[in-house]
Amino acid sequence: MKIRNIQQFIFLFLTACSLHAAQNVDFYATESSSQDTGMIQMTTDHFYSQFQTIDGYVVIDHRKDHYSPDKAGSNIAFYAEIQEAPEGGWICTLNALKGDSKKAVTSTKKYDSYYMILLDAKPSLENLLSNLAGKAVQETPQVQKETAPVQKAHTDIENLSGTWAGEDFIDKILILRSGKGVIIYKNGAIMNVSVEIEDKNVHIKQTGRSNASYFPELPRATALKNAASAPPVEWKLTLTPDGKLQGEKNTLVEDEDSPGGVAEGIVKVIWQRRK
Repeated sequence: MKIRNIQQFIFLFLTACSLHAAQNVDFYATESSSQDTGMIQMTTDHFYSQFQTIDGYVVIDHRKDHYSPDKAGSNIAFYAEIQEAPEGGWICTLNALKGDSKKAVTSTKKYDSYYMILLDAKPSLENLLSNLAGKAVQETPQVQKETAPVQKAHTDIENLSGTWAGEDFIDKILILRSGKGVIIYKNGAIMNVSVEIEDKNVHIKQTGRSNASYFPELPRATALKNAASAPPVEWKLTLTPDGKLQGEKNTLVEDEDSPGGVAEGIVKVIWQRRK
């Protein structure tokens, strides 16, 4: 019994020390003049989710607020700045400020595409925080190239990673090397998806709750009525010899004879890599 009590004490002590050591981070909205507000919001959310995976930090959500110096406190304040480069591409600046020590660090990189900003999110955040803590870290190159050498262990996902398009109501599809992706609809909705690959078969599945905006093919009233109970949207695709993704999309389709006016159906789709 005594041994068990000692083990519990050690566990509680270590847990308390860990919580005490964690630093709070106020995560603010991204500053940008870009008209592509859907992409800016998606990138902000991606940075936020990646920040939460870094050990030693408790991230406080202030994504609806813009940072200003008068908000400085004992927490670390973080916000990103993303602008379109005049010559093409994107310029992303990450800012981390420690109010009580009046210390601030920034990191600016130019990217050829938005996809590369998403891909570089976590290592960029880790470098920024290490620099804020005074640790020397080797920065990644200033200009990120999509043609950089890839690891052979991830050949399949590497070949598919990038930006795709091909459906009437979808603006673009981003496939990341992490096995995740983002579907950006023309109506502004953003869907997170998982990506699994086996040989030439690609399975893409919605993650998270359904949204009426994920079903733009349906009348709005019908989509609103059925979205909450809708199964995840799925794509079962095959990589063709000419580099396209072709197959079926499982989603809700109109069906007057079914309850709610919809039924699960299959839609033929073809995706092409977007240049």
